[in-house]
Amino acid sequence: MKKIFFILTLSIFSYTVNAQTLFTYGKKAVSKKEFLKAFDKNPSPTETNRKEALKEYLSLYINYKLKVQASYDDKLNEQPSFKNESSNFKKQLAENIINNEANVDLLMHEAFERSQKDIEVAQVFIELKAGVDNIKAYNQIHKAYNDLKQGKDFAEVVKEYSNDKSTVESNGSLGFITAFTLPYEFENEIYKLKEGTFSAPYKSSLGYHIFKNVSERKAIGKRKVAQILLAVPTDATNEMQQNIAKLADSIYQLAINDASFETLVDLYSNDRATVGNQGIIPEVSIGEFAPDFEKQVFALQQKGDISKPFLTHYGWHIIKLLEVIPVSTDFTDPMTLNTLKHQVERTGRLSIAKKSLVNKWMTVCKFKEASINEKEFNTFTDSAAVDGNLTGFKTITPSTILFSFEKQQYTASDWAKFVRAIKQSGNTMGKLSNISLLKEYEKLKCADYYQEHIEDFYPTVKEQSKEFDEANLLFGAMDKYVWKKANEDTTGLKNYYHQHKEKYLWQPGISAIVVTTSSNRVALALIDSFKLGINNWRSVVSSYGANVLVDSSRFENTQLPITQTIEHTVGYMSNVEKNSNDDSYTFIYITALHNTPEIRSFEEARGLTTNDYQQVLETNWLNTLKKKYPVKVNQTVWSTIK
Repeated sequence: MKKIFFILTLSIFSYTVNAQTLFTYGKKAVSKKEFLKAFDKNPSPTETNRKEALKEYLSLYINYKLKVQASYDDKLNEQPSFKNESSNFKKQLAENIINNEANVDLLMHEAFERSQKDIEVAQVFIELKAGVDNIKAYNQIHKAYNDLKQGKDFAEVVKEYSNDKSTVESNGSLGFITAFTLPYEFENEIYKLKEGTFSAPYKSSLGYHIFKNVSERKAIGKRKVAQILLAVPTDATNEMQQNIAKLADSIYQLAINDASFETLVDLYSNDRATVGNQGIIPEVSIGEFAPDFEKQVFALQQKGDISKPFLTHYGWHIIKLLEVIPVSTDFTDPMTLNTLKHQVERTGRLSIAKKSLVNKWMTVCKFKEASINEKEFNTFTDSAAVDGNLTGFKTITPSTILFSFEKQQYTASDWAKFVRAIKQSGNTMGKLSNISLLKEYEKLKCADYYQEHIEDFYPTVKEQSKEFDEANLLFGAMDKYVWKKANEDTTGLKNYYHQHKEKYLWQPGISAIVVTTSSNRVALALIDSFKLGINNWRSVVSSYGANVLVDSSRFENTQLPITQTIEHTVGYMSNVEKNSNDDSYTFIYITALHNTPEIRSFEEARGLTTNDYQQVLETNWLNTLKKKYPVKVNQTVWSTIK
């Protein structure tokens, strides 16, 4: 019992110490816990100098809090630019959290695994066209399904039941697909299937489908190709078609006998989209082009291979393989992960995953739905959609609450604006019944509410937002009282220079012309020109245009722009030196020697003077703030920090 009492007492003492105020500035207080949390976010010092580091950080943190307070005093947090940046940062945090809730990593991994193989797909498709009886379509797709289960040939079933012309003409073939080729809902159905099997009837927004996994192969990636296209007019006569075919064959013979493919593109191709780009078309991926074109592209094996002329409904094509782009097999590769993340977000599968979270959000956001008269609600909604009239109803007025979350209510007026906008926009949601549309509206508002109040569900967001906001406020205050002031106060800056100019010295060194170019050949040519005399060096250098950069400056001996050993002689010209940080070349020509230290002029010392003057301004500013907000450190609490 004594032991338990001792532990409880120790725990209470520990909590009390951590909750105690470490220092105050004016009427503001900072706890030990806050200070240590901020300190521990910085690189940890070794144990031997931790206390010294804590002492140094205490001074910095006090100054930080004073500067942020100055920003609040100046109401910098009320500026539109600050509010916009703060809002965008919070939205980004919320988006990252929601992506994690939707398990974006799992979606990326799923897409990666699927991308490792291509599936040849066929389908029975009954399109829900205008005037098509939905019940009849439902019965037809199930008859087709039963026929397939009885062993009837898939192509025969396609012809018997499909009502889509292109599906019938292709025997239902969709060609090969891979991850991201088709809408996510279709992809999910197809990748469930084993090779040679077919799915149960599936209803989409387009109609009814039965998918078949015809065959599988290892993913063959993408291809980069260039093409020559000889378009065949739709009204072309047989003779014209034959002439175009003969021309295509002649061009092919030229291409395989080393004629420039790019030149042939310029001379013969009439594909407006590619003729200005040497015939290069966007990367060819599985399922993105017509099957007949795609088949020819992926039949090419070696870089430089050229296809025989082939005919599609566009005309005669001759294609050249420029690059084989294999599918990435390394899920940890940063470029692969970046591409997958972009595709997952772009193709809508992340949105689908997010929608599945709304039911959970409804609970945590404390959603409450009001009781309404459905008949009058329908009349109110129809009136709002047609002419915007919201009056004359018994139980519903513009201020009537339809539903609410913990901290926000939505009224009939809010609903009316939404309905009117949806109906006028032609959005497909506008075709829903009023009650069904209300349910969708509730989900949309729940998602908005959850994102806007994300800090209520993730306290760390509040902390991160506060840190971001205070960093922006600190920047704003420093800019106002230190950086901008130092640049604008020319008189004060000059006075400071004249009072301390002895510290702004040029150490011994040289003045030199420094020439840099991307070409070693050009550098050597310029050296030859300089050897003839430097009186007109500016015009000589300018003749090379932007290919040459030149600077005439003074350098201290420890800050020369080249690394080689030089002779300290006027007229000395160094060797050409390749720069280590890029592929440029540099040489110098010495125009003057400076053998003794000299005081820099104000302009020469301006950068150094500005830095020092900023320190003076900052110190004076902090002294003013400390008078306005006296700082007191609680030494008792400070002594407990180790």
